[in-house]
Amino acid sequence: MSFRDTVKEWLSEGYTPPSNPLCSKRLVIKNLKQILQLLEDESPYIAADRIRFLISDIENDKLKAGEL
Repeated sequence: MSFRDTVKEWLSEGYTPPSNPLCSKRLVIKNLKQILQLLEDESPYIAADRIRFLISDIENDKLKAGEL
């Protein structure tokens, strides 16, 4: 049995592959640079909010690789 046949069998049995757990490195870096700028501009409360939003976006898959 080839690997292709094995995969077809898994799919026919209802196997669903997991979603890609990666997030966009570019978007994370962009957000971190904005947070760093806020900290350098002495805006720690706004920076803390941005960190909360970034964590939320990552948890809710809003920064998936390939997303804009």
